[in-house]
Amino acid sequence: MRRPARTTALTAVCAALLALPACAQLPAVQAPAAAGERVPLVVQPAQAARTAEAATAPLQALADPAATDLEALEQRVGGPELALRRAAATVAAAGVTPPASGADDLDAMSSVLPRQEAWPHWFLTVTEPGEDTKPSLVVLRSPSAREPYRVWATPSLLPGASLPTTGAPAEGAAVVADDEDTNLPMSPAAVAERYADVLLEGDASEFAGQFAADAYRQGVLASVQEQRSALEAAGGSLTQERTLLEDPVLAVRTRDGGALVVAGYRWTTTLRGPAGGVPGQLDPVLAALAGRESATDLTVVREEVVVFAVPPGQGQVAAVAVQSGPVSVEAS
Repeated sequence: MRRPARTTALTAVCAALLALPACAQLPAVQAPAAAGERVPLVVQPAQAARTAEAATAPLQALADPAATDLEALEQRVGGPELALRRAAATVAAAGVTPPASGADDLDAMSSVLPRQEAWPHWFLTVTEPGEDTKPSLVVLRSPSAREPYRVWATPSLLPGASLPTTGAPAEGAAVVADDEDTNLPMSPAAVAERYADVLLEGDASEFAGQFAADAYRQGVLASVQEQRSALEAAGGSLTQERTLLEDPVLAVRTRDGGALVVAGYRWTTTLRGPAGGVPGQLDPVLAALAGRESATDLTVVREEVVVFAVPPGQGQVAAVAVQSGPVSVEAS
């Protein structure tokens, strides 16, 4: 007699996995960097504009994700962005509309150009708002002088958030090392690691008070709690882990002496239905990635990119922009 309730719980949980907060407005970056900076820009402003336009061209052309030429896409797209685009192509090929993930308008308004000599190099652009009225960041990375810049991520600003001011493109911004915490409440590496713990543990995390509330954190914690409660009530379980991607953390100084930090994660959620339970119907997106329409057990892998504003001195770190979406699903 309990089997229908178990099936309903798994189905509802699968649908909840796709919900993410909406995003808001993003200001252009215009302020000058500190005088006396001698380290060269990774690219000059005009070159950055041309590079960003060339790298985003394959994404601009993706009117139909099902028709994506993945081999061509790999020439100018990498990292989380490529994983999300591959997943979108799989979903679209199954006749399902892919979930929104990343920028819908890639036309640049401004750039943040680090001053850096050592490779790999990176820079980012601030985009025009798209149809969804959400400005975004386009993060571009190049591992060596012999390889082109590729689009690594396109996170969008969160509701109520604003981008900290860095140097104007021609002035650039100083790179902050992963372990540097000079005049910062924590290093960029600590920002990335501690926020991951907060997303997993919520208010129980020892680092919860070090981060300002944000829409993404609120949405993730509420969704996970809803899923866990539904599964446990039906006799099932939910477990999760979040790990940093390879070379995940990028950071530059802001005009006020703080930092702008970009971090990439892989978030794995495993949902197990009750022993002997009837397989639950999967959300169409998850079903397309899993290659089946129903399941008793489910493992969903998402990739996330989070942009943080780190204040100078002390104070709470704020997540200001996010990109997140499922990249693979295993079901049984």
